[in-house]
Amino acid sequence: MPSENTFLDIRKSDSERLRITISEYRGRTFIDLRTWYSTELGEFKPGRAGVTLRPDQIMEIVQGLMLAGRAIDPKGVV
Repeated sequence: MPSENTFLDIRKSDSERLRITISEYRGRTFIDLRTWYSTELGEFKPGRAGVTLRPDQIMEIVQGLMLAGRAIDPKGVV
């Protein structure tokens, strides 16, 4: 089950999820977009596939995603 620091949890398949979480490392806060995988016991664990961002990078990432979404479907992205 996702923790309270999980802000997005999208099912990719029965054994994979995409999660956005906040984490701390060496006293600094980061935003993590990562693929989580299911273990044999049914628990989800973070995988190697993903990216860790500094909070000041988020607006640029959001803008890039919006531009990419508009390029694919100009009417479908706000």
